[in-house]
Amino acid sequence: MSKKPERIGKLYKKDNHMNSLTIRAQKLDKLNTIFQNSLPLKFVNHCNLANISDDSIIVITDNASYASLLRFQSRLLCKNISAHLPKPVTKLKVKVRPKTYRDEIGPYTPPKRLSSDSADIVESTAAEMKDGPLKAALQKLASRRSGKP
Repeated sequence: MSKKPERIGKLYKKDNHMNSLTIRAQKLDKLNTIFQNSLPLKFVNHCNLANISDDSIIVITDNASYASLLRFQSRLLCKNISAHLPKPVTKLKVKVRPKTYRDEIGPYTPPKRLSSDSADIVESTAAEMKDGPLKAALQKLASRRSGKP
């Protein structure tokens, strides 16, 4: 009854569109590395090569000030990227996409649970303390016992 999963290589051979998308993504990734290496250090964490179309490269940055400064570097950046392409690029298009709060904090992770033994130790420590914020924090921590939701 159970069907074995197909190998990813076989799927790519069957689907030319998927194969061409993968190849394009790999090329863009390599060009992005080249692009990052040609940027001044202060730009590296804020700018990425997004696409190449006809005679232009499209760059995404996280704020307008970097976009403005990037435009001053356009001739040099186009020259560096053109050295690795069959056709030269002459235009630099910059798009601003601000980082969202969610991008900075990463994906949601549920709170960690304590083992029963650890929760008992934390509870007994809290029981011996005077009322206060530390005692409340320890009691809250102890409530993360593995068996409880």
